Amino acid sequence: KDVWYDKDSPYKGEGMVIAIIDSGVDPDHKDFVLSDETDTKIKKDELPEGLKGKFFTDKVPYGFNYYDQNNEILDLGPGASEHGMHVAGTAAANGEIKGVAPEAQVLAMKVFSNDPKYATTFDDIYLEAIEEAIKLEADVLNMSLGASAAFSNAESAVDISITNAVNNGIVCSISPGNSGYTYYGW
Repeated sequence: KDVWYDKDSPYKGEGMVIAIIDSGVDPDHKDFVLSDETDTKIKKDELPEGLKGKFFTDKVPYGFNYYDQNNEILDLGPGASEHGMHVAGTAAANGEIKGVAPEAQVLAMKVFSNDPKYATTFDDIYLEAIEEAIKLEADVLNMSLGASAAFSNAESAVDISITNAVNNGIVCSISPGNSGYTYYGW
């Protein structure tokens, strides 16, 4: 059953790009396709110069693993969470499962390592992903990296980078924390 997707809506996300800054995306997933008539914003032969990653598919026109500094954008390894794929699917799946914007393209900006020794990520890693999302002219940036408590400092590199993204017309959807319950007082 379609929970969040309105099949009668005229809005399908066509021409939009969503940067998923998370644990990884599977560009070959059966629900990660575009309809034949979809006009894409990012084309294979039109990626900006100087980016680290590469083209994967029309649906996932760019991806890079910023933690491991390679093109492996799948969430691999023991206990892989697949959180990035879950988020990407909610946003833009286009198959048996439909996301909110099924005709949108997805940037697979992996910021967690596939090496189980490194269970977290760091500011410098996702700052690079944010900057590349700006260069790729993303329309939406999603980061739900998780923390037990969150804070904001207007002078921090992260806050400046997010402000830069917003000033470049990007809608930023950021989860400040994924731990705890409201009755814990968080």
